[in-house]
Amino acid sequence: MKKLLLLIGLLSSPVFADWQVETFTHSASGTQSQSAMVKNREGLELAIFKTSKGIIWMDFSLSDNSFDEFSHNQLPRFQIDDQKPVQMIRGFVAMIVPADEGINAVVIADDGQISTDKDFSVDHIVAERLPERVICPIYQGASRPHLNTVEALSSGNKIRFDYVLSDGTKGHTTFTLKGAEQALKASVFK
Repeated sequence: MKKLLLLIGLLSSPVFADWQVETFTHSASGTQSQSAMVKNREGLELAIFKTSKGIIWMDFSLSDNSFDEFSHNQLPRFQIDDQKPVQMIRGFVAMIVPADEGINAVVIADDGQISTDKDFSVDHIVAERLPERVICPIYQGASRPHLNTVEALSSGNKIRFDYVLSDGTKGHTTFTLKGAEQALKASVFK
């Protein structure tokens, strides 16, 4: 009976709620890096890592348990607590786009409509899209603009992603930020 109660306790506890530090080895260089990561109950994953050049990246991935892919044209939007949402857009160089520069991007909707309209209700980050993940810089150094995303991840409660899949299905998911500050200090800010 005690074993059954222990098993029920493990299954009902927030196993995926806490951030963890993940260590991985780069196959080309053999060097080790760490990332702060969390997986939610839906199997989606969020990881924050820092490159050797000091750029901090955010990696939002779909579940390994599906064959879903992100839309080619509509990249995810994320929002930390009640801060201004950030729209990821496609471009040639992944970068943070400061609000005073606006965006000069060509946006192609899934229905083929082309627009260059600037949407100032959101901030923008030019992101790299792979079929199952989107990776974007959230800090590129003190001399470059940033949106205080790292600070918000450290002090916030949750981050929400709204996304569109390649088949047009719209989805949203949230990740807890409980434990993010400690994981970031142990990996990204080491």
